Parts: sequence; C-alpha cells; structure tokens
Amino acid sequence: MTETQTAPEAEGEGLNWLEMIAALLLGVAGILTAYAAYNGALAGGDALKGYTQSSRTNSDANGYYNDYASIYNGDQALFTQYQLLVEAGNQDTADVLKDNLFRPELAAATDAWLEIPEGEGPLTPLDTDAYTVEQLDTADALAAQAQIEFEEAALIDDQGDNFDLASVYLAVALFFAGIATLFKVRNIQIAMLVFAILMVGPGLWFIAKGKGWS
Repeated sequence: MTETQTAPEAEGEGLNWLEMIAALLLGVAGILTAYAAYNGALAGGDALKGYTQSSRTNSDANGYYNDYASIYNGDQALFTQYQLLVEAGNQDTADVLKDNLFRPELAAATDAWLEIPEGEGPLTPLDTDAYTVEQLDTADALAAQAQIEFEEAALIDDQGDNFDLASVYLAVALFFAGIATLFKVRNIQIAMLVFAILMVGPGLWFIAKGKGWS
C-alpha cells in the first residue's frame, strides 16, 4: 500500500512543477508580448510621421525646383533678347536691357561670360559656373533632406516589423504554454512547454533586433 500511495504523490508533484513552469512562461511571454506590441505601435507611429515629413520636405523641394525653372526660363529669354540686340548692332539697347531687366546674378554671369575669349567658353552665361539661382541650391538641399528623412522612416518601419514578428512568436509561446496543463499525459505537457520556450527565443531576438541591439 505504501508504494501505491507514493507514486501518485510523486506524479502530483511533477504536475505541479510543470504547472509552475507553464505559469512562469505565461507571465514572461505575456509581458514580452505587451512590450513588443507597445514598441511596435510606437515604431509604426514614428515611421508614419517620418514618411509624412519626408513627403512635405520633398514637396517643398519640388516647389523650389519649379521656381528655379521659372527663373531660368525668364533669364534665358532675356539673355536671348540681349544677344539678338547685340548681334543686330544695338549695343546701347542691349545694355539698357541688361542693366534694367537682368537679375543681378544673370548680369554678373553675363559680365564674366563676356570676358571669356570668343569660342573658348560656353554658348551662354547660363552655362557658366558664375550663373547661380538660389532656388536651385535650396531645392537640392531640401531634396537631400527629404531622402534622409525617408531613409530614417524606413529604418524605423523595419524596426516596427521586427516587433511585430516578436509578437507573433510570443503569441505562439503563450498558446502552447497555456494549453500545456490541459493535457493529462506528462510527456505531452513537457513537449508543449519545451516548444513554448523555443518560441520565446526568437521573440527575444526580434525584440533585440527592433531595439537595434543585434
């Protein structure tokens, strides 16, 4: 009779131990799942803000590019008229046009271009380094900034994806840890708990990857 009573007690102690492990796994996996979900939500919001900011900056850059195109076309038209007057022998009229209608940047570029020996320089002052349009420099700077903002948002978005993957693995761990104690066969319980533990590992790894720790 003593041996018959000892076996159930040992078995009961084994089951309680497994239940403790299952409860611990449920707690750890639950906390990690909440942590991953929270950080994933934060990353998603930050990524959206970054994409939005990049779009706005890029839109500003396009506006400056349009301003540059308008200014360039206007300068080109004025210089063409100036050159036609010069070639027609109306130098005085051409000078009046340059002095009164040329932008300072175009006038300076034209003066520098006129000093270049004929046939050795660009066809127009608009093709020289002396010709500048501030809007073009601003547009280039904004376009570069928009690209940086987009890349930063994409990086945050990737981090959010890692947190989402962590949540998936941890949810699987929660499932198997939760159903482990429902089985009466000890070997099945152990197998379920082992699988749950194995799922926690990738969950932790993806959390670390999302935080930039790996």
